Amino acid sequence: MKNIYFLFSILFSSSLVCQSYTGYITDNFNGIHGVTSNPANIADSRVQIDVNFISFSTVVANDYVGFSFDNVTQLADGADFTDLNTFASSHNEVLANLEVMGPSFMFNLSEKHSVGILTRARLVNNYNNINGEFLESILDGFPTEDYSVDQDNLDGTTHGWGEIGLAYGRVIFDDFYNHYLKGGITLKYLLGGGIAQGSSNNLSGSYTAADNQINFNGDFSYLMSYDEDQDPKDYIKNYSPGYGMDLGVVYEYRTPSSMASNTRDNQRAINKYRVKIGMSLQDLGAITYKDVEFTKYDINGTVDADEVEDDFVDALDNNFSSTSTLGDVRIALPTSLRLNIDYKLLPLVYANLDITQTVVKKNAPYNNNRLNLITFTPRFETRIISAYLPISYSPLGKTAIGAGLKLGPLIVGSGSLLSNLISDSPQMVNVYVGFKIPISHRR
Repeated sequence: MKNIYFLFSILFSSSLVCQSYTGYITDNFNGIHGVTSNPANIADSRVQIDVNFISFSTVVANDYVGFSFDNVTQLADGADFTDLNTFASSHNEVLANLEVMGPSFMFNLSEKHSVGILTRARLVNNYNNINGEFLESILDGFPTEDYSVDQDNLDGTTHGWGEIGLAYGRVIFDDFYNHYLKGGITLKYLLGGGIAQGSSNNLSGSYTAADNQINFNGDFSYLMSYDEDQDPKDYIKNYSPGYGMDLGVVYEYRTPSSMASNTRDNQRAINKYRVKIGMSLQDLGAITYKDVEFTKYDINGTVDADEVEDDFVDALDNNFSSTSTLGDVRIALPTSLRLNIDYKLLPLVYANLDITQTVVKKNAPYNNNRLNLITFTPRFETRIISAYLPISYSPLGKTAIGAGLKLGPLIVGSGSLLSNLISDSPQMVNVYVGFKIPISHRR
């Protein structure tokens, strides 16, 4: 997979059939999943013991192709981009996050202390300032008419890694009347799977259909931390270690009416707040890859378009000079700041506002960033059954409307299902599914 642009076809053909916890992450009975948004959530959790067997989540947002139901169906069937409703520009963007949570669990040690262990595999993709028309030509074939290529500040990063996390949550303050505060931390051992990076300060050119040639001028650089021909057993053994951390606090404001659900109930089994505010800093940390080969091309000349279509990097190798160096690459995790506000409207009905803001520079090399997202989620919540209606907005993914359901051990939903069905050009797709065994406190 030397051709760095081939990664785009992976995003649009495979990520969509994977699975996200939008909506479910707001549930007070989400157990170990609550740690992924704020480690303080497991302190005084409504769930006494929670065991996750397997969960999948994904989000893909872009401004190049619409994720309508018809488009998603055609993409899943391997359709060419030429058959889809696309919005090519000289500065298209793609963001795709995929997460698999493996065997994980949490339990309450006491009224004030809780711990959890989680395992996750994550794949994060960010591609900025892509020339959409040129990308489409590489993936699906060049057109029958002439056109110009103008691409500035291209930056694309794919990073995959695993995590083994130890989470701890503790009640910090409780005045038994109005104010309640808890905090949490997750320490993570990181297993770096690999990084692929492509970048260009400027790459311009002109395609001549009559000659089927492209006259290029500019630069292109790429690196890959892994060998595509490497034996999978050796690849797993040669992971790159790293360390990460999540921090969080949660404050609850309680009133006599919000605490009076049923005084005869076990107080650890019911929500006692009128409003809950959580703040977390997620994915602090980095992974360093040793002896990575960095290749840079100085591009000035004519290339056969068929070569570019077959393999972009091979076309550069065959036609232009390059320099390669070895060095260590330190890639930062997609650090982000998260604010969550939850308000109890009725005993079983809540309104939630969740704001996620990346704190990593978007165009800086060797990092990934999360999708900046604002989500409003009304929900109906009980121990066994919950339902969610998330409404999200991001500058890249625009407005998305989804739906989610918790039914005992099964969680399933999407942050974009309804907008994918009713909109002609939604820019985000978000789905999740999971199976777990939660044991709630007895009432």
